[in-house]
Amino acid sequence: MLDQTHLKLGGLARPRRRALRRDPDGSFFCVIEGGGLGPEVSDMIGAAHLRHPPQDFPHWRFEHLEIEYDAPTQSVWMNYRADSPHCYTLRMLQEAIEFRDAIKRLAQTEGSKWPIRYIVMASKKPNVFSLGGDLATFVSCIRNNDRDSLLTYAYACIEVMYTLTSAFDLPVLTLSVVRGQCMGGGFEGALATDFVIAEESARLGVPEIAFNTFPGMGAVTFLTRRVGPARTQQILSAGRVYTARELFDLDIIDVVAPEGRALETAHEWMLDPDGANWRRRQALVNFRKQCFPVRKEELLRVVELWTDCSMAISRHDLRYMERLVSAQSRLPRDELPSGKGEALKKPPPLKED
Repeated sequence: MLDQTHLKLGGLARPRRRALRRDPDGSFFCVIEGGGLGPEVSDMIGAAHLRHPPQDFPHWRFEHLEIEYDAPTQSVWMNYRADSPHCYTLRMLQEAIEFRDAIKRLAQTEGSKWPIRYIVMASKKPNVFSLGGDLATFVSCIRNNDRDSLLTYAYACIEVMYTLTSAFDLPVLTLSVVRGQCMGGGFEGALATDFVIAEESARLGVPEIAFNTFPGMGAVTFLTRRVGPARTQQILSAGRVYTARELFDLDIIDVVAPEGRALETAHEWMLDPDGANWRRRQALVNFRKQCFPVRKEELLRVVELWTDCSMAISRHDLRYMERLVSAQSRLPRDELPSGKGEALKKPPPLKED
């Protein structure tokens, strides 16, 4: 079951959902009062104000995130710690929201000595960027018919995805630096950033079709804006695992880094003493967002469809998902396909009990 949580969610009201409540300031928070989730006594966001004050930057302490600042490139790095889960747990999503709020406070601090051009999402894990959604949570919610808890998790995902695609509501650019396996929601997170650099050996994909659902945390929106609806449908329906080079050729990622040099490539790409490249990229991104805006309302609508679709999957699909849960706890090179053009293949149906 999910841990107790109290998540502020800016944006649209969902009055029909028990999961959403309105704060006095007009913003929304997510609280589930049953099915494994209980109301948190302390306000998570308020507590984060105390844990990550601007004066402590970049030495903010998180359980699953490691924050770094690179002065030559004026970049803030949000790294997934080497010992963090391979998938996005609810706690990891909470910490990403805490990081967002802390960065916004830092940027608004008068006289800050930390100029920021880029916010970078990366992983300290040697063989994995992220395996995406927490399948153990999905299985638990589906088996217990706990739609509210699954929807709470889904809303938290969208809050993080929208933070990335809206560049934290700051005049910065967002960048993903991908090494190793980047699957499902991990790939969606990378697609949410303005630019993607992937190492030659990286493997990326959205395999949800293997258990008869679809990637609901933004892939439909982000891919459509990059490559159009027809190509997006091909990618989603194939469930393939792609090489970095293949996605570069499809104009889905921006730079392919040589093997073992993703971090150095990202640093060289951002290094720009007079800011000319940063200003050019900022203008390009602003134009793209004006022409192809990503609205939170759209992301929420899609993730609600994903929630309903997931709650309706068959017992066979659920069993397959349970098999993948164990794979999420191990290094993906041992468990997941990595060859060019490979797809996640579903085993033959089991006899029902």
